[in-house]
Amino acid sequence: MKTRWSTIAGALCVALAASATACGTGDPDTFDVSNESTFDDEAASSAEAAELGTLEQGAMSCTNPDGTNSAMAAFAVAVAQELKRWQANRDFVVFGTSGQSEGSPGPQQAIKLASGSDASGPKGKSRCSDGRCAQIQAILDMQYEQANNKVFFQGSGSTRTLLNPGALRSRMVAKLREQQTCDANPRDNDGSACPREEHVLTFQSAAKGSCDTNFFFKATKPGGTPLAFPNQLKNKLKFADVTNPYIAFQSLGNGVVSVDPTFGLNEDGSTTTGNCLAACTKVTRSSVAGQCCSCGGVNKRFSKAPWNASTFLCL
Repeated sequence: MKTRWSTIAGALCVALAASATACGTGDPDTFDVSNESTFDDEAASSAEAAELGTLEQGAMSCTNPDGTNSAMAAFAVAVAQELKRWQANRDFVVFGTSGQSEGSPGPQQAIKLASGSDASGPKGKSRCSDGRCAQIQAILDMQYEQANNKVFFQGSGSTRTLLNPGALRSRMVAKLREQQTCDANPRDNDGSACPREEHVLTFQSAAKGSCDTNFFFKATKPGGTPLAFPNQLKNKLKFADVTNPYIAFQSLGNGVVSVDPTFGLNEDGSTTTGNCLAACTKVTRSSVAGQCCSCGGVNKRFSKAPWNASTFLCL
């Protein structure tokens, strides 16, 4: 597997891998990132650490039986891309739903974006330039029965995994509760605790990873200075389940940390089979309706999902 990295400048970077395509199988598909370049001398040590991290992850089992591992990791990436932080306790709330859609009230529980402001400033969808956080919302909408038997994730070769919306809904609620418990007792310089220090995430690059696709983010304090406790960012990912193999968070040194989700669920980069995009489900702000796609080894065409304008299904 050949991996090329975009330049990552200074401070802390977070890598999130987003797709179940290459789970230690030597998948022949390629993953390309626009504006690629090699690390400069200052980032060389980080590149070596990242390569070591990839080798260590290679022995990991990238299990994804109901699709929720892929979805949760992609959710963490989308949150970093659009909200520029992992502060799920502030940016999301648990609410009552019928389980059919976000707009249908009922006795079941799901999570949704918060809005407005708190002492730290805008939160939830109020932090997004489009006012709705299109990428995040696309994944949140997969919690509901409207997506039942419709959302597949590409596996290795001809395999594909069907997402279970009910399982995703239940897991998102449970993991947000865990994040709330961790955030209620923050302690800096304690590897088992959530940190007190604030952080900002800035997307840097994406590259093919062990379970799927690594997304890298530069993480600093809000003023741009380095984080004092970068390793503790792992505990800000409890909302996505830090035991999830597609998270695979690592602090790689020189301010670089990594996570691992399923291709197609996050923007940036491309994986192809011939002239077709190798993704059963694609989340993107730009329409790919009618474009060739490959799902489970079969070439088809993308169609827009009826429940979300940013979600496209390979049908």
